[in-house]
Amino acid sequence: MISLAIFDMAHTTVNDRDEVYRVLRESTERQGAEYTDEQFRQWMGTEKKWAIRNLLEIGGLEVTEELVEQTWDWFRAELRRTYTEQPPVALEGVEEMFAALRERNIRIALTTGFNRETVDLILDAMGWEIGQTVDASAAGDEVEAGRPEPFLIQKVMGELEVTDPATVISLGDTSADVLSAQRAGVTSVGVLSGHLSREQFAELRADHVLDSAADLPGLLAELNR
Repeated sequence: MISLAIFDMAHTTVNDRDEVYRVLRESTERQGAEYTDEQFRQWMGTEKKWAIRNLLEIGGLEVTEELVEQTWDWFRAELRRTYTEQPPVALEGVEEMFAALRERNIRIALTTGFNRETVDLILDAMGWEIGQTVDASAAGDEVEAGRPEPFLIQKVMGELEVTDPATVISLGDTSADVLSAQRAGVTSVGVLSGHLSREQFAELRADHVLDSAADLPGLLAELNR
């Protein structure tokens, strides 16, 4: 019986018009990094400062702490600017899905590669409150290592005192989301609202694939029979 549903934010529950990936790519390319689309996709869903460090290195630059900090500072400032001017919104059907889960006493948590500053900016802009809209959230700078490690999932499980991974389901739109769920031992679900295809999620051996996170109640009805 599933008692906790964990969701990624951007492209899983939140529509940010792809701004996070635009800003991530621009922050590194403006420093002179060059890499392929495929190389960039490998860092989608990961903690953003870690992604910056790796993209700079893959992009052929000599990576120093000063360079990473300069790039990180620009990324944070530009993301805050664009999110303030064009606030993210919920993906279609997500808020209704959250309400349906809460009616079934299924708790909801958000995990993300964003830092806490950005998480709070998004939550405030969308009017999502911890304890009302969702029950917990974990940001990428609050754990030892972000995805694909399992620590974000384990953090919200610990906060909500959930000890049995068999009662937890985790949804996300990237390979890092699926790998993180697998390493945490929880049910993994890929959603097609991001940049991966059904076939790519199958190659990752995701337990389930949904067109949208909004479709989760139907899947849970099958799993909880």
